[in-house]
Amino acid sequence: MKETQPVIGSMAPDFKLVKADGTQFHLAEACKQRPVVLIFYPGDFTPVCTQQLCDYQDNFSGFEKWDVQLLGLSKDSSEKHQKFSQKFGFSFPLVTDVKNEVAKAYRCTSAFLLGKASRAICIVGRDQKLLYRYVEPLAITRRTSEDIFKALEELKTKNLI
Repeated sequence: MKETQPVIGSMAPDFKLVKADGTQFHLAEACKQRPVVLIFYPGDFTPVCTQQLCDYQDNFSGFEKWDVQLLGLSKDSSEKHQKFSQKFGFSFPLVTDVKNEVAKAYRCTSAFLLGKASRAICIVGRDQKLLYRYVEPLAITRRTSEDIFKALEELKTKNLI
């Protein structure tokens, strides 16, 4: 995967990763169905990550109204993702980016986190173009569901979704 900075409006880096249930997620195929909200996060069961993903689960119906898919990405194992997802009842898949290759392709890694994925949100359209990208400046901050809904509203007013 290329190390260049992803540019809004350019093709989003494609990837195939294994979901916690053992099936494969392929971005290019998923985009054909609906836009995808990529949720990069440092790790399962950590306080801020848990709050963040639980917020998205609590507001999952709002994401369904926007007709978007959510996908959580971290370097944690599929087994850990399964336990995390089962404990909190996530309605969206988590995938394992073991070597942070996808996070690197989207420039969502942090030296402060020793190369782990930063907390970031990227929205990829049906045409697989990168429509939105926000990388948190601090590991303790996060985009709320409402923040993402505002971004989706802005994309809709520009006829991008």
